[in-house]
Amino acid sequence: MFVSIRGRVLVNVEALNMTESVGNYVKHRRVPVILPESYTTYFVPAISGESIAHGFQVVLAEEAKKNGLPVCKLCEKGIFLKSTNESVFKESFGQDPPKDEFEFERTVVGNCLVEDVGGFLYAPKAGGNVKRTSNFYTGYMIPTKEALENVVIEPQLHSRYALGTPFVEGGQGQMIYYVELSSAVYTFSFDLDTRYIGRATFVYDKAGQDVVNDRKNRIEVTLDAIQMFLIEFMFGAKKTRFLPMVEWESLVVAISDDVWTIPSPFAENYIEKAEKKMQKVNYNTKLFVYPRDGEFEEVVVNAIEEAKSRL
Repeated sequence: MFVSIRGRVLVNVEALNMTESVGNYVKHRRVPVILPESYTTYFVPAISGESIAHGFQVVLAEEAKKNGLPVCKLCEKGIFLKSTNESVFKESFGQDPPKDEFEFERTVVGNCLVEDVGGFLYAPKAGGNVKRTSNFYTGYMIPTKEALENVVIEPQLHSRYALGTPFVEGGQGQMIYYVELSSAVYTFSFDLDTRYIGRATFVYDKAGQDVVNDRKNRIEVTLDAIQMFLIEFMFGAKKTRFLPMVEWESLVVAISDDVWTIPSPFAENYIEKAEKKMQKVNYNTKLFVYPRDGEFEEVVVNAIEEAKSRL
């Protein structure tokens, strides 16, 4: 089963993905985007796929623990080093890494849902790499085509005071700093391919072989994590003091029996394009569209229930 999600979301006053700080100035992430008609390049605010993936895997780890599924010691804390080397593996699983490649993948997958779904790359100094590609895919959130020319990144002045306390040196009682903020209608994309969840992928002659006995439950928990992730918008940085105003303008969730992706939401007519595509290419594909099919939460829940019914 393949789940494809595309949408447009209005995010006002956000600092969800920052990059380096220069002195007391914290910069928002920027990326180059080309406007199709004029081929003019704009440098615009963006939210990276890494930020989105991190947020989703935090939710996935929490849902796994709630449902009694295994999560390694580091992933359950939101530290996604993912079996990078021998020391990380030992810290995560409390044992020495298996020498056999198939046994290594089976051990990791069997004992951590996050690394099962999100993949890992084991690269020890002595050699013998093992790679597992992520079963979910996401990318940068960028301003939509209509908003591209009007997006602005604006630094906001903030200050902290320590006047009247003994902690101030040299008579300095005020700390001034700037944080870049932006507001935009962003694109959103997320895909999930359940084909290899709970199955081996690395060793050629064993690829596709089940390595767990609870594969269906793992997929259901992953779908629950997607539902929670979308409804609660659970990703991004600096939300304790820069909590943005979020409103989904549109969303399409496609459930298919084979790989079928929704066209890019960069253009406003992406829903129409998706419906035309489904007329020509269809793998028992079903579309759930917000706002046409109801409230946002209702559409997401119905899509997830449809996905579960196909397991």
